Amino acid sequence: MAAKKIQISTDGGSTWLDLPGSQGGFSSEAEEIDDTVLGQTFKSNDVGMQGWGISSDGIFKGFSGYLAELKQVGTPTAFTSEAMTLVSGKTYQIDDATKSIWDRSSSSMVIDDNASPVAAADIESIDYLFGRVTFVDSYTPSGSITADGEYFPTAAAGCSNSYNLTMSADAIDTSCFNTAQANDGTRTFDSGLRTVALELTGIYDASEAFKTMLTDRAEIIIEIDPAGDGSSVARGFFKLTTQGQQGAVGALEEETLNFTLSVPDETTNAAVDTPFSWQHTATTLSPAIVAVLNSWLNELNTYQVRYLPSGAAGQSPLDGVQGAFVATDVSLSGGLSNMNTFQMELQGTGQYTIV
Repeated sequence: MAAKKIQISTDGGSTWLDLPGSQGGFSSEAEEIDDTVLGQTFKSNDVGMQGWGISSDGIFKGFSGYLAELKQVGTPTAFTSEAMTLVSGKTYQIDDATKSIWDRSSSSMVIDDNASPVAAADIESIDYLFGRVTFVDSYTPSGSITADGEYFPTAAAGCSNSYNLTMSADAIDTSCFNTAQANDGTRTFDSGLRTVALELTGIYDASEAFKTMLTDRAEIIIEIDPAGDGSSVARGFFKLTTQGQQGAVGALEEETLNFTLSVPDETTNAAVDTPFSWQHTATTLSPAIVAVLNSWLNELNTYQVRYLPSGAAGQSPLDGVQGAFVATDVSLSGGLSNMNTFQMELQGTGQYTIV
Protein backbone atom coordinates (compact mmCIF):
# COMPACT_ATOMS: atom_id res chain seq x y z
CA MET A 1 0.00 0.00 0.00
CA ALA A 2 1.34 3.44 -0.93
CA ALA A 3 2.03 5.79 1.98
CA LYS A 4 0.29 9.17 1.79
CA LYS A 5 2.49 12.27 1.93
CA ILE A 6 1.92 15.97 2.49
CA GLN A 7 4.89 18.15 1.58
CA ILE A 8 5.95 21.78 1.87
CA SER A 9 8.20 23.75 -0.49
CA THR A 10 9.78 27.12 0.27
CA ASP A 11 11.41 27.54 -3.16
CA GLY A 12 8.53 27.32 -5.61
CA GLY A 13 8.48 23.55 -5.87
CA SER A 14 12.15 22.77 -6.51
CA THR A 15 12.63 21.12 -3.09
CA TRP A 16 9.95 19.34 -1.07
CA LEU A 17 9.92 18.66 2.69
CA ASP A 18 7.78 15.89 4.21
CA LEU A 19 5.37 16.80 7.00
CA PRO A 20 5.64 14.17 9.77
CA GLY A 21 1.89 13.83 10.14
CA SER A 22 -0.32 10.88 10.96
CA GLN A 23 -3.33 12.10 8.98
CA GLY A 24 -4.31 14.82 6.54
CA GLY A 25 -6.84 15.79 3.95
CA PHE A 26 -7.59 17.90 0.89
CA SER A 27 -10.87 19.70 0.29
CA SER A 28 -12.15 21.81 -2.59
CA GLU A 29 -15.51 23.53 -2.65
CA ALA A 30 -17.27 25.84 -5.11
CA GLU A 31 -20.16 28.22 -4.53
CA GLU A 32 -23.65 27.34 -5.61
CA ILE A 33 -25.17 30.37 -7.37
CA ASP A 34 -28.93 30.37 -7.89
CA ASP A 35 -29.82 30.84 -11.56
CA THR A 36 -33.43 29.65 -11.45
CA VAL A 37 -35.59 31.55 -13.94
CA LEU A 38 -39.28 31.99 -14.54
CA GLY A 39 -40.99 28.92 -15.97
CA GLN A 40 -38.72 26.40 -14.28
CA THR A 41 -40.20 23.99 -11.74
CA PHE A 42 -36.84 22.83 -10.39
CA LYS A 43 -34.33 25.07 -8.63
CA SER A 44 -31.19 25.57 -10.71
CA ASN A 45 -27.66 26.44 -9.59
CA ASP A 46 -24.53 27.42 -11.43
CA VAL A 47 -21.02 26.87 -10.05
CA GLY A 48 -19.20 30.01 -8.93
CA MET A 49 -15.92 30.80 -7.17
CA GLN A 50 -13.88 27.91 -5.83
CA GLY A 51 -11.69 27.57 -2.74
CA TRP A 52 -9.46 24.77 -1.54
CA GLY A 53 -7.28 23.81 1.39
CA ILE A 54 -5.13 21.12 2.96
CA SER A 55 -5.09 20.05 6.59
CA SER A 56 -2.51 17.97 8.41
CA ASP A 57 -1.08 17.28 11.80
CA GLY A 58 2.64 17.24 12.48
CA ILE A 59 4.40 15.32 15.25
CA PHE A 60 7.54 16.58 16.99
CA LYS A 61 9.20 13.18 16.75
CA GLY A 62 11.83 12.01 19.20
CA PHE A 63 10.48 13.83 22.24
CA SER A 64 7.69 12.42 24.39
CA GLY A 65 5.20 14.96 25.69
CA TYR A 66 6.40 14.76 29.30
CA LEU A 67 9.64 16.54 28.29
CA ALA A 68 7.83 19.78 27.40
CA GLU A 69 8.68 22.79 29.57
CA LEU A 70 6.26 25.68 30.18
CA LYS A 71 8.04 28.58 31.86
CA GLN A 72 7.19 32.03 33.13
CA VAL A 73 9.63 34.81 33.94
CA GLY A 74 10.68 35.85 37.43
CA THR A 75 12.28 38.94 38.94
CA PRO A 76 14.49 40.95 36.54
CA THR A 77 18.21 40.69 37.24
CA ALA A 78 20.90 43.12 36.07
CA PHE A 79 23.63 42.16 33.60
CA THR A 80 26.53 44.17 32.18
CA SER A 81 28.89 43.85 29.21
CA GLU A 82 27.35 40.61 28.00
CA ALA A 83 28.92 39.49 24.72
CA MET A 84 26.81 39.33 21.56
CA THR A 85 27.49 37.50 18.30
CA LEU A 86 26.41 38.27 14.75
CA VAL A 87 23.71 35.82 13.64
CA SER A 88 22.79 37.29 10.25
CA GLY A 89 22.84 40.57 8.39
CA LYS A 90 22.92 43.34 10.99
CA THR A 91 21.41 41.22 13.81
CA TYR A 92 23.39 40.29 16.94
CA GLN A 93 22.26 37.99 19.76
CA ILE A 94 23.45 37.65 23.35
CA ASP A 95 25.76 34.66 23.81
CA ASP A 96 24.46 33.58 27.23
CA ALA A 97 21.09 31.97 26.45
CA THR A 98 20.06 32.11 30.12
CA LYS A 99 20.05 35.92 29.84
CA SER A 100 18.22 36.19 26.53
CA ILE A 101 14.83 37.38 27.85
CA TRP A 102 15.24 41.11 28.42
CA ASP A 103 13.16 43.46 30.55
CA ARG A 104 11.81 46.06 28.13
CA SER A 105 10.89 48.37 31.03
CA SER A 106 14.49 48.62 32.24
CA SER A 107 16.07 52.08 31.88
CA SER A 108 19.54 50.48 31.98
CA MET A 109 19.20 48.83 28.55
CA VAL A 110 22.25 49.86 26.50
CA ILE A 111 23.88 48.34 23.42
CA ASP A 112 27.62 49.03 23.23
CA ASP A 113 29.96 48.94 20.26
CA ASN A 114 33.57 48.68 21.35
CA ALA A 115 32.49 49.77 24.88
CA SER A 116 30.70 52.90 23.56
CA PRO A 117 26.87 53.20 23.54
CA VAL A 118 25.24 52.87 20.13
CA ALA A 119 22.92 55.77 19.31
CA ALA A 120 19.20 54.96 19.20
CA ALA A 121 19.07 56.18 15.59
CA ASP A 122 21.49 53.39 14.63
CA ILE A 123 19.31 50.63 16.16
CA GLU A 124 16.54 49.35 13.93
CA SER A 125 14.94 47.06 16.53
CA ILE A 126 15.50 45.16 19.77
CA ASP A 127 14.01 41.71 20.24
CA TYR A 128 13.39 41.54 24.00
CA LEU A 129 12.10 37.96 23.82
CA PHE A 130 15.35 36.48 22.46
CA GLY A 131 18.02 39.05 23.35
CA ARG A 132 18.68 40.30 19.85
CA VAL A 133 19.48 43.70 18.37
CA THR A 134 19.34 44.71 14.71
CA PHE A 135 21.23 47.75 13.50
CA VAL A 136 20.12 49.96 10.61
CA ASP A 137 21.68 49.13 7.25
CA SER A 138 23.88 52.23 7.28
CA TYR A 139 25.55 51.30 10.60
CA THR A 140 28.69 49.18 10.63
CA PRO A 141 30.00 48.05 14.06
CA SER A 142 33.60 49.03 14.76
CA GLY A 143 34.30 46.46 17.48
CA SER A 144 32.74 43.97 19.90
CA ILE A 145 29.00 44.30 20.51
CA THR A 146 27.92 43.96 24.14
CA ALA A 147 24.72 44.62 26.08
CA ASP A 148 23.81 46.06 29.50
CA GLY A 149 20.35 45.75 30.98
CA GLU A 150 18.14 43.38 32.95
CA TYR A 151 17.12 39.85 32.05
CA PHE A 152 14.38 37.57 33.35
CA PRO A 153 15.26 34.19 34.87
CA THR A 154 12.58 31.58 34.23
CA ALA A 155 10.73 28.99 36.28
CA ALA A 156 7.96 26.46 35.64
CA ALA A 157 4.55 28.00 34.98
CA GLY A 158 2.50 26.21 37.62
CA CYS A 159 2.14 22.44 37.88
CA SER A 160 0.94 21.91 34.32
CA ASN A 161 0.39 18.52 32.73
CA SER A 162 -1.03 19.56 29.35
CA TYR A 163 -1.07 22.63 27.15
CA ASN A 164 -2.57 24.00 23.96
CA LEU A 165 -0.82 26.83 22.11
CA THR A 166 -3.18 28.33 19.53
CA MET A 167 -1.53 30.13 16.60
CA SER A 168 -4.04 31.18 13.96
CA ALA A 169 -4.46 33.82 11.28
CA ASP A 170 -7.36 35.30 9.37
CA ALA A 171 -7.41 34.58 5.65
CA ILE A 172 -8.10 37.81 3.76
CA ASP A 173 -9.88 37.24 0.46
CA THR A 174 -8.04 39.28 -2.20
CA SER A 175 -10.04 37.97 -5.17
CA CYS A 176 -11.08 40.37 -7.92
CA PHE A 177 -12.23 39.93 -11.51
CA ASN A 178 -8.63 39.92 -12.78
CA THR A 179 -7.35 37.30 -10.35
CA ALA A 180 -10.49 35.15 -10.57
CA GLN A 181 -10.30 34.99 -14.35
CA ALA A 182 -6.56 34.27 -14.26
CA ASN A 183 -7.12 31.44 -11.74
CA ASP A 184 -10.13 29.81 -13.38
CA GLY A 185 -12.49 31.15 -10.73
CA THR A 186 -10.31 30.22 -7.73
CA ARG A 187 -10.05 32.61 -4.78
CA THR A 188 -6.78 34.21 -3.71
CA PHE A 189 -5.84 35.02 -0.12
CA ASP A 190 -3.38 36.99 1.99
CA SER A 191 -2.61 36.38 5.67
CA GLY A 192 -4.50 38.69 8.03
CA LEU A 193 -4.59 39.39 11.76
CA ARG A 194 -2.78 36.73 13.76
CA THR A 195 -4.01 35.37 17.10
CA VAL A 196 -2.01 33.61 19.81
CA ALA A 197 -3.44 32.07 22.97
CA LEU A 198 -2.21 29.52 25.51
CA GLU A 199 -4.19 27.15 27.72
CA LEU A 200 -2.53 25.29 30.57
CA THR A 201 -4.16 22.58 32.64
CA GLY A 202 -2.68 20.88 35.66
CA ILE A 203 -2.66 20.54 39.43
CA TYR A 204 -3.70 23.60 41.44
CA ASP A 205 -0.92 25.22 43.44
CA ALA A 206 -1.95 28.19 45.60
CA SER A 207 1.65 29.40 45.86
CA GLU A 208 1.64 30.26 42.15
CA ALA A 209 -0.84 33.07 42.93
CA PHE A 210 -2.53 33.06 39.53
CA LYS A 211 -5.60 34.69 41.07
CA THR A 212 -3.44 37.70 41.94
CA MET A 213 -1.94 37.74 38.47
CA LEU A 214 -5.44 37.88 37.00
CA THR A 215 -6.53 40.68 39.35
CA ASP A 216 -3.37 42.69 38.63
CA ARG A 217 -3.74 42.34 34.84
CA ALA A 218 -0.02 41.63 34.87
CA GLU A 219 2.00 41.35 31.66
CA ILE A 220 4.11 38.20 31.67
CA ILE A 221 6.49 36.50 29.26
CA ILE A 222 5.83 32.78 28.81
CA GLU A 223 8.15 30.28 27.13
CA ILE A 224 6.98 27.07 25.46
CA ASP A 225 9.76 24.53 24.92
CA PRO A 226 8.14 21.34 23.55
CA ALA A 227 11.36 19.30 23.46
CA GLY A 228 12.60 20.64 26.81
CA ASP A 229 16.10 21.20 25.44
CA GLY A 230 15.92 24.75 24.09
CA SER A 231 16.22 23.64 20.46
CA SER A 232 12.81 25.00 19.40
CA VAL A 233 11.33 27.63 21.69
CA ALA A 234 8.32 29.94 21.45
CA ARG A 235 8.05 33.07 23.62
CA GLY A 236 5.49 35.82 23.87
CA PHE A 237 3.99 38.59 25.99
CA PHE A 238 0.81 37.26 27.62
CA LYS A 239 -1.86 38.23 30.12
CA LEU A 240 -3.94 35.79 32.14
CA THR A 241 -7.65 36.00 31.27
CA THR A 242 -9.15 32.92 32.97
CA GLN A 243 -8.27 30.99 36.12
CA GLY A 244 -10.55 28.10 37.03
CA GLN A 245 -10.29 25.15 39.41
CA GLN A 246 -12.32 22.14 40.37
CA GLY A 247 -11.99 18.77 42.01
CA ALA A 248 -13.85 15.85 43.54
CA VAL A 249 -13.88 15.10 47.26
CA GLY A 250 -10.58 13.52 48.25
CA ALA A 251 -8.97 14.28 44.87
CA LEU A 252 -6.38 16.83 43.84
CA GLU A 253 -7.70 20.21 42.79
CA GLU A 254 -7.30 20.74 39.05
CA GLU A 255 -6.62 24.15 37.52
CA THR A 256 -7.14 25.59 34.04
CA LEU A 257 -5.41 28.78 32.96
CA ASN A 258 -6.04 30.74 29.78
CA PHE A 259 -3.55 33.32 28.55
CA THR A 260 -4.01 35.72 25.64
CA LEU A 261 -1.27 37.45 23.71
CA SER A 262 -0.80 41.05 24.85
CA VAL A 263 0.98 43.29 22.35
CA PRO A 264 2.77 45.99 24.37
CA ASP A 265 1.83 49.60 23.69
CA GLU A 266 4.68 51.30 21.86
CA THR A 267 4.03 54.54 23.76
CA THR A 268 4.98 52.94 27.08
CA ASN A 269 8.41 51.65 28.04
CA ALA A 270 10.22 50.24 25.00
CA ALA A 271 8.61 49.51 21.66
CA VAL A 272 8.23 45.80 20.87
CA ASP A 273 8.44 44.74 17.24
CA THR A 274 8.00 41.06 18.02
CA PRO A 275 5.37 40.24 20.69
CA PHE A 276 5.55 36.51 19.89
CA SER A 277 8.07 34.41 17.98
CA TRP A 278 9.87 31.10 17.64
CA GLN A 279 13.60 30.38 17.69
CA HIS A 280 15.10 27.16 16.33
CA THR A 281 18.69 26.30 17.29
CA ALA A 282 20.14 23.00 16.09
CA THR A 283 16.60 21.66 16.27
CA THR A 284 15.37 18.25 15.17
CA LEU A 285 11.89 19.65 14.55
CA SER A 286 10.82 18.74 11.02
CA PRO A 287 12.00 21.36 8.47
CA ALA A 288 8.51 21.19 6.95
CA ILE A 289 6.91 22.23 10.26
CA VAL A 290 9.53 24.96 10.70
CA ALA A 291 8.61 26.20 7.21
CA VAL A 292 4.90 26.35 8.06
CA LEU A 293 5.69 28.20 11.30
CA ASN A 294 7.83 30.70 9.36
CA SER A 295 5.07 31.11 6.79
CA TRP A 296 2.61 31.95 9.57
CA LEU A 297 5.04 34.22 11.47
CA ASN A 298 6.05 36.18 8.35
CA GLU A 299 2.56 36.27 6.77
CA LEU A 300 3.71 34.58 3.58
CA ASN A 301 1.53 33.29 0.75
CA THR A 302 4.35 32.14 -1.50
CA TYR A 303 5.17 28.73 -0.02
CA GLN A 304 3.76 25.64 -1.76
CA VAL A 305 2.00 22.58 -0.39
CA ARG A 306 1.19 19.33 -2.13
CA TYR A 307 -1.09 16.48 -1.15
CA LEU A 308 -0.05 13.08 -2.46
CA PRO A 309 -2.49 10.29 -1.55
CA SER A 310 -0.30 7.74 -3.33
CA GLY A 311 2.92 9.07 -1.79
CA ALA A 312 4.47 10.56 -4.93
CA ALA A 313 3.74 12.94 -7.77
CA GLY A 314 3.29 11.66 -11.35
CA GLN A 315 1.27 8.57 -10.46
CA SER A 316 -1.06 7.16 -13.10
CA PRO A 317 -3.76 8.30 -12.97
CA LEU A 318 -2.65 11.61 -11.43
CA ASP A 319 -4.16 11.95 -7.94
CA GLY A 320 -2.07 14.62 -6.17
CA VAL A 321 -2.62 18.37 -5.93
CA GLN A 322 -0.20 21.26 -5.48
CA GLY A 323 -0.49 25.02 -4.90
CA ALA A 324 0.41 28.06 -2.82
CA PHE A 325 -1.10 28.50 0.65
CA VAL A 326 -1.73 30.81 3.58
CA ALA A 327 -1.18 29.20 7.00
CA THR A 328 -4.40 29.93 8.92
CA ASP A 329 -3.67 27.56 11.82
CA VAL A 330 -0.48 25.97 13.13
CA SER A 331 -1.48 25.22 16.71
CA LEU A 332 0.53 23.02 19.08
CA SER A 333 -0.62 20.80 21.93
CA GLY A 334 0.98 18.28 24.23
CA GLY A 335 0.65 16.46 27.53
CA LEU A 336 2.34 13.99 29.84
CA SER A 337 1.07 11.00 27.86
CA ASN A 338 0.94 12.58 24.40
CA MET A 339 3.38 13.61 21.72
CA ASN A 340 3.82 17.30 21.00
CA THR A 341 1.62 17.67 17.94
CA PHE A 342 0.91 20.56 15.58
CA GLN A 343 -2.45 20.93 13.83
CA MET A 344 -2.15 22.80 10.53
CA GLU A 345 -4.78 24.34 8.28
CA LEU A 346 -3.36 25.60 4.99
CA GLN A 347 -5.74 27.77 2.97
CA GLY A 348 -5.01 27.46 -0.74
CA THR A 349 -4.52 30.69 -2.66
CA GLY A 350 -4.95 30.72 -6.42
CA GLN A 351 -5.48 27.71 -8.60
CA TYR A 352 -4.02 24.34 -7.68
CA THR A 353 -2.53 21.91 -10.17
CA ILE A 354 -2.99 18.16 -10.36
CA VAL A 355 0.31 16.31 -10.06
